[in-house]
Amino acid sequence: MSPNQKRFKIVSLVILLVSLIQVVGGVLLLLGSPLVAGLRVSLDGGTSYDGAIAAEVLGVLAIVVGLYCLIVGATGARVANRPRSIGKFNALCTVMVIASLVQVGLGVSIGQIGWVEVLLALLGILGLVFASKAHSEAIDR
Repeated sequence: MSPNQKRFKIVSLVILLVSLIQVVGGVLLLLGSPLVAGLRVSLDGGTSYDGAIAAEVLGVLAIVVGLYCLIVGATGARVANRPRSIGKFNALCTVMVIASLVQVGLGVSIGQIGWVEVLLALLGILGLVFASKAHSEAIDR
């Protein structure tokens, strides 16, 4: 296994770990964790509403994206062993990065940014970089 394949596999395994954290966080948001109790969404009229609905939406989104990221991480860990067939991972990972950035945007719009979503977006970009390097090495062999 080349160094780039090892890096790619490590990034994929970290994506798996962080996506598990994302799913657990989404469940906590849905269950009304005390961390969400003080969340407020400010609208144009200066009226503030309880952020419970926004937290539920973010919770469902976190669970869906977290489960999707589990699939991406597992696919990356498998593909790292045979980097010539990297196309499926690239497509899945690109969608993962976009979904994570959408989550970051929604979090910013309600006044709370999640570090897990930012980390998943960065890991997705790293995964794409190391996947392309491993693919280039495999083709050159």
